Amino acid sequence: LPGIGPATRVQLSKIGITRISDLILFLPTFLINKTQLSDVNTIENGESCLFIGIITKVFQTKSYKPNLILTVDLGDSKIQIRFLHKIVIYSGLKVDMKVRLSGIIRIKGKITEMIHPEVEIISSKKEIENVVPYYKTKKMVSQKKIRTFIKYAFDYISSRNTSDIFSDSILDSLKIPNHIDALKFCHFPSSNDYDESNINFELGRQRFVIEELLAYKLLLLEAKKTYETNKSYNFDIGDSALDSFISSLPFALTESQKKAILEIKNSFLKPHPTKRLVQGDVGSGKTVIALIAAYYTKLSNLQTALLVPTEILADQHTITFKKMFSGHPVTIECLKNNLSPCEKSRIIESTLSGKTDILIGTHSLIQENVNFLKLGLIIVDEQHKFGINQRLSLTKKSSENIYTPHELYLSATPIPRSLSLVLYEGLDYTVINESPKNRKIIKTHIINHDDRSILYDDISKILDKNGQVYWVCSCIDYTESIESEYVNGIYEKLSNRFVTTSIGMLHGRANSKDNSKVMENFISGKIQILVCTTMIEVGVDVANATCIVIEDPDRFGLSQLHQLRGRVGRSSKQSFCYLVCKNDTSNQALERLKALTLYSSGFNIAEEDLKLRGSGDYLGYKQSGANHNFKLATPEDALHNYDLVRDSMNYIDKIDKKNKNKLIKRWGKDSTDTIQL
Repeated sequence: LPGIGPATRVQLSKIGITRISDLILFLPTFLINKTQLSDVNTIENGESCLFIGIITKVFQTKSYKPNLILTVDLGDSKIQIRFLHKIVIYSGLKVDMKVRLSGIIRIKGKITEMIHPEVEIISSKKEIENVVPYYKTKKMVSQKKIRTFIKYAFDYISSRNTSDIFSDSILDSLKIPNHIDALKFCHFPSSNDYDESNINFELGRQRFVIEELLAYKLLLLEAKKTYETNKSYNFDIGDSALDSFISSLPFALTESQKKAILEIKNSFLKPHPTKRLVQGDVGSGKTVIALIAAYYTKLSNLQTALLVPTEILADQHTITFKKMFSGHPVTIECLKNNLSPCEKSRIIESTLSGKTDILIGTHSLIQENVNFLKLGLIIVDEQHKFGINQRLSLTKKSSENIYTPHELYLSATPIPRSLSLVLYEGLDYTVINESPKNRKIIKTHIINHDDRSILYDDISKILDKNGQVYWVCSCIDYTESIESEYVNGIYEKLSNRFVTTSIGMLHGRANSKDNSKVMENFISGKIQILVCTTMIEVGVDVANATCIVIEDPDRFGLSQLHQLRGRVGRSSKQSFCYLVCKNDTSNQALERLKALTLYSSGFNIAEEDLKLRGSGDYLGYKQSGANHNFKLATPEDALHNYDLVRDSMNYIDKIDKKNKNKLIKRWGKDSTDTIQL
């Protein structure tokens, strides 16, 4: 296509565009209504704004990297515009020019400014567009360039092939536009009437959501069919030994856990391997499910690999498994990068000989020299943390290659029910939707940054009762561009405030041995306050930790905050969560955080996150990117278009093989190896 040289190709590839079909299916996130101007007197910091004004001043700073600063008169007030780089592009902007500006507003004291807004010169010679598509390009290419490239791609495609994957009868039944019209509705709004253009945009986008979900479903069904041609080991044993182990546990299983175990056990009895997603809320007891599945595998004289995302979690699971299997003939090993070469060799040899029943580890399990004698089960904790190829390589680790292990994927990311029905209907999917009965609801409070003295008093009371505290920051060191609290800074503040309290630090920049030692001391109670990054987000289980403080919570999604909150409330003790917000936190962000004070269920929070923020980060949903299933479709689409998505699934058999293959290729799903649960 014209204008796309080597450098531009690299930039486009960073947002998932490597083919013409990727480009044409890179749909706008939304349409911008450029008929409604913002009121400079009522806007909030961080708000997306639109202004029309006259340039009254143009000034270029004298420095190594000069800035271009404009003053624009909006009529009743003025605004400052700053361009920090590539200022030669804006050299055509002169005093007395009338311009339309769109971008994010920044308010600092008395200065209201925009940095690198989109600027359009208004003149009588050229008509300006009032309804414009906005593309999420991550600043890799400008809005103007991506629109130009998409126009070239549309002209290329529409001149060559206009036949539709769907027949006219399917289009009529689903009430969706044909392929070409849908592209026009999305990329080229034809009306200056925003409401009319937006209705057409949603209709066009809906068409492509249906396409992508159908392509995903087709490949998922094909993957299941292919997978079921493989053989699995024989798991057909009596229930008495397993029942005896379950009755020896120091707690009673919930009904939800019992149902999950029965589903897993029944799938293990099949002659072919199964892939099962076990999805449960934070603290619902997924680890126990993994433990029992691993014991069932051991009773069949087979081995289990437990793959986890962090060494901290590997240590945690090893401690838990050894404690639970105390008194039972189960050999458990943990393979980590910080072990001595001698210890690593011993574990690798023990695993290959079959002496190790359960091998726990991070990416170290995927190393070429790690192999099993009879690998019957792979458990992947927080499966979205691993790439597809990493998980696939584990299935080929058994010395008896004629058998394929069962796979169990654990996930604490809540999925809206409507989404799970669309994606996993007829597939192996287990939900754990209740928590142990002795747990109390975590009391969650939003605290203003200026009220730290109140927060410190509450923390003192918790420490006096021998409780322990997580203190979470979004970054390790101070960053001027972010201006949020950081691990080193909070550690210093707390050390000065709680002089007699043992305080530790945990973050990704420290070496794994130091982090393991810090975590060990926190688990044993030697450390009372742990200042950390989100490293503790997944699976860390310290029953005595009854409080978590999260700095700058508006920097995290609701589901991630819910995961972090789930690090406490793991015993019968009352637990607390404090969300510490700065004074300039927007009302929209505070409204979103309020959901955490209202709901304790991750499923409710997932639904609320979708309503308030749009599509979340469930199951790797992104606008684009390798390692993710979807380019376009989001959980929000499943919520809002559930009936239509469900109805479209009924037409799978009415699409001929040629068009099915075309559909799969169009959405970049060329192989069953690229699909992930």
